[in-house]
Amino acid sequence: MFGMFGRYAFVTIVVLFLCGCGASSALDGGFDPAEILMLDNDYESSISIKKGEMFALDMLIPFAKGYRIIGASFDPIMFRLEHYLEYEDDGATRARYMFLALEDGASDVLIKMQPLSGGDV
Repeated sequence: MFGMFGRYAFVTIVVLFLCGCGASSALDGGFDPAEILMLDNDYESSISIKKGEMFALDMLIPFAKGYRIIGASFDPIMFRLEHYLEYEDDGATRARYMFLALEDGASDVLIKMQPLSGGDV
């Protein structure tokens, strides 16, 4: 009796583990953003979204220009960070921030970068 229960428990754990790994490897983490802003050439962009909608900021990590991304600054009353991912796309390292709008209104999201050699943000 215990042997059969142990097998079922083991199979269940393996299936749940594999499902969890698959969900975390998706680019959007299983979320469906209403807008995706590609910030490759335009670092000053704006969008309009409604409360409860998700949006994503996607950008190249500027290693070639001597910078690295160290975080994002945003109003936690307006937005909640849902997902952050660094990934490779055509040999370039990219970063994607996904936010949920918690309130209606206007606010900024600032992506913080620092020189690879250190220094001011």
